[in-house]
Amino acid sequence: MPTPSEHAEDYLGYFPDAELVFGISSPLGTKYGPVVESLSNYLERFQYSTKVIKLSDQFDDLLEMLGEDRMVQASKGAEQIETKIQAGNLIRKKAEKEDILALVAAAAIAGSRDEEAETSKRLPLKRTAHIIVSLKRPEEVETLRRLYGAGFFLIGIASSPVERTKYLVDERGFDNEQVKSLIEIDAREVDPWGQRTRDTFFLSDVFVAATDDKGQLRRFIDLVFGHPFDTPTVGEQSMYAAYSASFSSGDLARQVGAALVNKATDLLSIGWNDVPKFGGGLYGHGSKSRDMDLGYDSNDREKNEMADRIWEEFGFLENSKGLQEVLINALRAAGFFDITEFHRAVHAEMEALLSCGRKGISTHGSSLYVTTFPCHNCTKHIIAAGVKEVFYIEPYAKSKAFSLHNDAISALDDKTETIPFLPFVGVGPRRYLDLFSLTLGTGNSVERKKEGKKTSWDRATAVPRLQMQPISYLDRETLAMGRLSELLSRKAATQ
Repeated sequence: MPTPSEHAEDYLGYFPDAELVFGISSPLGTKYGPVVESLSNYLERFQYSTKVIKLSDQFDDLLEMLGEDRMVQASKGAEQIETKIQAGNLIRKKAEKEDILALVAAAAIAGSRDEEAETSKRLPLKRTAHIIVSLKRPEEVETLRRLYGAGFFLIGIASSPVERTKYLVDERGFDNEQVKSLIEIDAREVDPWGQRTRDTFFLSDVFVAATDDKGQLRRFIDLVFGHPFDTPTVGEQSMYAAYSASFSSGDLARQVGAALVNKATDLLSIGWNDVPKFGGGLYGHGSKSRDMDLGYDSNDREKNEMADRIWEEFGFLENSKGLQEVLINALRAAGFFDITEFHRAVHAEMEALLSCGRKGISTHGSSLYVTTFPCHNCTKHIIAAGVKEVFYIEPYAKSKAFSLHNDAISALDDKTETIPFLPFVGVGPRRYLDLFSLTLGTGNSVERKKEGKKTSWDRATAVPRLQMQPISYLDRETLAMGRLSELLSRKAATQ
């Protein structure tokens, strides 16, 4: 590690050749290969080389290290995908660690540096980007963010269920039942060590389409490197409004936000999920009547009580070991625990619509941005309100919107007389300030003019705005003290 005086300015916050780490998250059936290739190619314009770490390629070796048989290489087609899922689950289970694959990725990154150098002297690779394919658990993302800080970026590759099914059936030759089962497993498995792609995808810093026909990936990389002249799209502004609205939610389950925008792109209303209050609107800060104040989720309590009443009807089996668990599992498989009608909370989409109603504002022809795919209950009101399009970030497997309202909504923007429900594409709300604010983000400030003239910006010489510091805060404190001592000594010497 450098001495306090050596490279101190670099290590105290300005490291122009900083390494970057990108993670890829995409729902099963998404063609992520072209996006990874495009990312690698575009980074070359910034004089960055790339190293791709494909986690599933290491599954068999990891299994052997954990005392299990190899299982991935021998399988093909749909069986191979299922085998990879099972292998990942088994690795997490045997290691008893949900984020084990994040540690594997970190080890691979560390191993790509000079292997002959001592660990204490190992330095960052200059202008190098590591691409991790692919992350399936939110714990993996959290660990990588703790390890690499602002220099870690999660790229979510968006693809609708219709597009993913079409790819797996038409190009990979899977049958529809195989595809349905695999997609459901990938989104959120029952296995506690299983994949949680839906929860992981939601954490992305940017969302790009699998085809990336609008160049969102390239635009995102420009912003990472401090492009000073790119501002948010209407979609990014609107989704950020929805995301920030979600913070007002006191719901016990999750925070969801929504924003309605009219044809002129004016923000009409925002909404979040919470309990309605007398006189209109929702309970907020200081309330004593929300679910978190009462201490229970009314929907969960009602479903559990119903399940108990069903079991009581089988009283003659009361002493039969394990049968109650069998019954609960059967109810869960049948979708009984997916019922949402006993919630006290108004959903975010509904509150956004109701807010317009309270103010006498028409919602006809408006666009809805929501952090989570609408449930089927909200969907029928969205249709009736005349909303023309819906954009969402997080998928919601429990929603029956498409099966109940396929006459009025679609998963594609096909210009038919249906409302398209589309995955959001653009810079994610969590990095909105970092990439668009000139001064308020966590990265370096950006200048648009100097001495009254517009500044220049060139990809070949651009520096990452959000830099991954190669030392810990304790090391930085030591450097800061050393730098302070140098400055004070220099000042004293001139007196």
